[in-house]
This record gives sequence, structure tokens and C-alpha cells, in this order.
Amino acid sequence: MIVMDLEWNRSYDRKKLDEILQIGAVRTAYPGGPITDSFCVFIRPRVHKSFDPGARKQPDLQCAIDSEETFASAWAAFRAWCGDDRVFAFWGPDDFGVIRQNCAYWGVDAFEPEKVYNYQRAFSHAYGSSSVAALWRVVDYLGIPDVFEYHNALYDAMYTALVGAWLRQEDLEDVPQRRGKRRR
Repeated sequence: MIVMDLEWNRSYDRKKLDEILQIGAVRTAYPGGPITDSFCVFIRPRVHKSFDPGARKQPDLQCAIDSEETFASAWAAFRAWCGDDRVFAFWGPDDFGVIRQNCAYWGVDAFEPEKVYNYQRAFSHAYGSSSVAALWRVVDYLGIPDVFEYHNALYDAMYTALVGAWLRQEDLEDVPQRRGKRRR
């Protein structure tokens, strides 16, 4: 299983691309299992001329700026690292869509996962919360030592994997019912 996170730049220009600046991932044998391997790559921004406020807050933004990696080369290295693993977990619903968007933009093949877990939604199910919790709040709530800076894709993937130890399979499989429009 691959637990991953991305850092990207949503720029204000006309180019419709959430440009990935970092891919971070860890491998676990199963949801909540121990971390057995890690992957991290910074990707040089090539599309947008400026950074959005969220990107500017990334503690390792300079690593992306200084990187020589292209998205295509970083993605190829990541796919090779994944090997046959096709079960993924993310903190939140956005990252997998951003991957597809970048693959389409750069003309590289995305792959089809066997399963994708949203640990943020699973945590909300497990703890009876209707709100979307920030990763740092959940780490604090669970008493996980926060020894790494947030908004570094590798470190956020590690934290996400550690939160997995508090999730049950039924939490991971929960798919909230969509609410219909109210009728008056």
C-alpha cells in the first residue's frame, strides 16, 4: 500500500494547472501498518511565474525551485518505486485528481489504482465528526509526536500513514451518502 501526499502551486494565471512541486510517499504492508519504505522528489516549477499563498508557505519550496526534475521524470521514478502496488491512501480528496491533471498536461500515462482510500474521510467516520479535519489537528488529537514540518509531502505522507493505525476497515470503506436537494 502506498500512502502519498503532494505539494502543488495553484497559480493565478490563465494556465489551468495545479502544478505539482513535490511527491512524497511511504509504503506500508496494510492500512495502519508500519512504514517500510519512502519516496520523495521535488519538481522544478515550469508553468506558473508566481506562487500562490499556499505554495509560498511550503517549508521546502526552495528545494523545488532548485530541482532539475521535470514532472515526467519524477512521475516515472515514482511509478517505478511503486512497482506492483496499486492501493493508495491520501489525506483528503484532492491529490489523485491533481495527479491526473498533471499527467494529462505533461502527456504522461497515469495509472489506474486498484483502490484509493481517503484517510481524512475515514477519520471523520471513525470519530463521528461531520467536519473536515486538518492533518495537523488529527496528529495532535491522537497524540502522535509532530516532529516534522507540515506541508512537506513526504512528512505529510508519514503522518497520514501513522493516522492509519487508528482506522478500521469499515472506516476506510465508508462512502458518505450524497444529500439530495431540499424540496420546499
